[in-house]
Amino acid sequence: MSNEKCAYLLDAGNTQVKLCEVINGQLSEIKRFALNDFPWNQLKSNYPVIVSSVIEEGWRTQLEDFFTKVVYIHSELKLPFKMNYLTPETLGIDRLCNVAGIVNKEAGYPKLIVDLGTCIKFDFVDADQNYEGGSISPGLNMRAKALQSFTAKLPFIPTNVNASFIGKSTQESIESGVFHGWTAEIEQLIARYEKSYPNLMIYLTGGDARYFDFGQKSNIFALEHLTLEGILEIYRLNEDSI
Repeated sequence: MSNEKCAYLLDAGNTQVKLCEVINGQLSEIKRFALNDFPWNQLKSNYPVIVSSVIEEGWRTQLEDFFTKVVYIHSELKLPFKMNYLTPETLGIDRLCNVAGIVNKEAGYPKLIVDLGTCIKFDFVDADQNYEGGSISPGLNMRAKALQSFTAKLPFIPTNVNASFIGKSTQESIESGVFHGWTAEIEQLIARYEKSYPNLMIYLTGGDARYFDFGQKSNIFALEHLTLEGILEIYRLNEDSI
């Protein structure tokens, strides 16, 4: 993306919208909004907006009516990595953008993205920048809701990141199972990848990443705005053709 151009990047998740202005080719003014609080009157309609997620039809219409140019990220665009995923058309756009955001970091090393949000998402890129795939499983809040939804008597208990390891009541047992089960899954999956790829670099992102303690390991990096970095990278590669 040429330095004199400006744009908006829009990362629409399951619970909120993250908006970023790009100035001089760099991320700037990153803000979060609920859909019904989106600041239309503060935005420049002549800027292109690049959208990373599938959004509800009514809100999509508002975007297209307001902005002169709306670009939706998808798997058929030019990408900064080789796609070895068997069904790229079904790949979540957030996962696609996350991979685009890390492939040029630490060149020559295999990389693992751990995205901790509504779901736990692992995405693996080998040392030659081939995206191989990963895994998806329920995140913290989804685990707590599933216990209520699929049992007759268990209540919904909000996540407690300070949960006791051994629960002394039904509430504490749910708190322990949800949080420590979540943590154990992440730790074990990371350990399995590290066993197969000793030089692995790990990038942690997502709204629940703040709850995961990865200690002082030198190969794990927290990247709060990884999806936005990936949107920008894909837009840079495609801006002259879209």
